Amino acid sequence: MAVSEKTRKIIWGEAGGRCAICRAQVVTPGTDCDDPSVFGEEAHIVARSKGGPRAGLLDDASIDSHTNLVLLCSKHHKQIDDQPGHFTVDRLLEIKAKHAAWVRSLGEATPGRLKLVPDPGFPQPRILKLITRGNPLWNMIKSSVTFEYALPDGLPEEDEDLILEFLGLVQDYYDIAADLHSVRENRDAEKVLQSYLSKLAEHNFLVGAFVRHMLLIDGSGQEGMAWPMLRVEVQPALLATITDENGRPYPSKQPSAGVHDEEQRA
Repeated sequence: MAVSEKTRKIIWGEAGGRCAICRAQVVTPGTDCDDPSVFGEEAHIVARSKGGPRAGLLDDASIDSHTNLVLLCSKHHKQIDDQPGHFTVDRLLEIKAKHAAWVRSLGEATPGRLKLVPDPGFPQPRILKLITRGNPLWNMIKSSVTFEYALPDGLPEEDEDLILEFLGLVQDYYDIAADLHSVRENRDAEKVLQSYLSKLAEHNFLVGAFVRHMLLIDGSGQEGMAWPMLRVEVQPALLATITDENGRPYPSKQPSAGVHDEEQRA
């Protein structure tokens, strides 16, 4: 038995077109030449297959019911299936119910509804932290729910390709960070990031990053959802100003990316 079209409409309607875990919209806007991209998935709470996560708790007639499905982004669909010990049936039903209640509350919110505002519980970063090792960047990636970047224009093709490879790697690790659990997996990620930081330093580029703590609010007066945003910038070393943590430039000659610890800023 497959999921019916009516069931799909119920799932997407109850979820407001958003992942029940991260609440991100699961349809991206279209472009001037392409349709919108859909990365929402109707995930089974109790698996359809006998060997699947949380399997064996429902009869066949109920497996594809809307009560056994939850709308998730592709990242969190994989996470709940990889971590059934944490994402139990009861936990997923609770997540689904809370998300549906949140979506319903949006109808009572003020116009404009969802927006990001600075989290008053955290100081807002003013300058980028100079990143010279894989470990600090990896920790930033793991603690963030969204990612943005910047790179200079007018670069030689070789340099731009290297920077794009690095930023693509950051994006890939951001997408799978929740799925890497062992110390070995995390350490391997740090080493790969470190290798790209070293390559960029050899090409005279500095990498700066910070995590901006934001709140996603809906205008209903309810407490906002934490929404830490990772920003990564790659800039030519000759154009960057190295400062102390208060933003005061160092009087000495600007050093290369490979000789400073993360307490200094770019």
